Amino acid sequence: MHALRIIVVIITAAALVLNAVIHFELASIYDAIPGALLSQGALFRIQAVVGIVIAVMLMISVKVGRIALSTAVVAAIVAAGGFALVVTTTLIPLDLTAIGLPYLFEPIWFSDKIMTVVVQAVALVTALAAAALAPRRGRRTRPVQP
Repeated sequence: MHALRIIVVIITAAALVLNAVIHFELASIYDAIPGALLSQGALFRIQAVVGIVIAVMLMISVKVGRIALSTAVVAAIVAAGGFALVVTTTLIPLDLTAIGLPYLFEPIWFSDKIMTVVVQAVALVTALAAAALAPRRGRRTRPVQP
């Protein structure tokens, strides 16, 4: 069971890092899509940094020998959010200009976008597996006294 936990955490971290690499590579192209506060390129860089931070946290948890449930859950949330955003903004326009972010809509699929969706789906599934396999803190109960 311990080996399986380590494997799913490593796969999750690798998927998050690969997603980050793709986002870093594409960020400069998407700087051309402005928002009042942040460009789409800046959002790509934020996504990449968050993914790397979570990947490092996961690897630290493996190194210390204890996979934290909270870290695995955060990894799943990050992967699910990224996956949902890519799919949503490919299918329907997402106008975030009211909050200072760019208008997001790109109704085409290309290799980097497909790879991003795949690795985020892998990260989501393996992060959920890591969360399910994470040791739980047992509640201490007192013996029932007659």
